[in-house]
Amino acid sequence: MTITVTRLAGGVTQLFNTETGRVTFKCKAESAFLPVEAFGGIVKFNQKGAMATVTGHITSLDSCDVIKEGDPSYKEALSAVIDAKKEYLKSKYDAAQKEIQELEIKLSSLN
Repeated sequence: MTITVTRLAGGVTQLFNTETGRVTFKCKAESAFLPVEAFGGIVKFNQKGAMATVTGHITSLDSCDVIKEGDPSYKEALSAVIDAKKEYLKSKYDAAQKEIQELEIKLSSLN
């Protein structure tokens, strides 16, 4: 069995079982929002350890809610998703910039 682990924005980790096709989204933060197509909206993870699982056409939620377009809190949830993605990408960018600077320093010392 092979599990592929991917860290996502907002403190959510995706676990993908390559043999069963099962995808589990697990909340590592105190709470989080993540659009998941299988649920038809934004999954709100209500606590640390909350999970949303998709296996084929079967979905399950543990300590989560689904916020769909038209729901009064959808705009707030979508804003939280956007903010989390921006923060996540900024941290990735900053880490890449640091790595580039370290390589440039190494390159300049070779002259």
